Amino acid sequence: VIGETSLAQQCGELLLERGHRIYGVISPNPAVLQWAVEKKIPSLPSLDACDSFLRQHEFDYLFSIVNNAVLPDKTLALPQKQAINFHDALLPRYGGIHATSWAIMNREKNHGITWHVMTSRIDAGPILKQQAIALQPDETALSLNIKCYQAARAAFAELIDELSSGTAVEKPQNLVTRSYFGRDRRPPAGCLISWDRSAEDIDAFVR
Repeated sequence: VIGETSLAQQCGELLLERGHRIYGVISPNPAVLQWAVEKKIPSLPSLDACDSFLRQHEFDYLFSIVNNAVLPDKTLALPQKQAINFHDALLPRYGGIHATSWAIMNREKNHGITWHVMTSRIDAGPILKQQAIALQPDETALSLNIKCYQAARAAFAELIDELSSGTAVEKPQNLVTRSYFGRDRRPPAGCLISWDRSAEDIDAFVR
């Protein structure tokens, strides 16, 4: 399990509750590392030496859960079955980072989360599980992130049961409709509030 936030810990708990074995946790988050220590799971604070760490055991699945680092193909090839990533949007739309903020700025009515197979192309692998989320008129990036985390946890519980029983279904992404927001992409006007924009756009930007 690789992850930077408490969601990695929550998903790890779901794995353990269902009798699965976690061979390792990689996280820069002290709280997640402390949880791994308490559960007697080997852990690593960074990805710097992750390949040698991962090669200590054969394992079925690698779960990337809120991990902003791009994993190389050699790392994705290590699991016996699949490398699986959580993304806080309904792929193929809003690939990349800060998906919740972009969705609010673009005044979307719906958002959601995706669990997908990891491939060499970022956020483009087959979809395993999705869950839609309706955006409220006063939605903020914080409130939407919380909803995404809750949806991710619920969907992960279903996903690991499906993976265990061999009933998980992969759905290829329709990349024609793909949108991608890279690390260097910024809102217009250098992130300043422009009074030339509509009140609705300014409100969405602030939220």
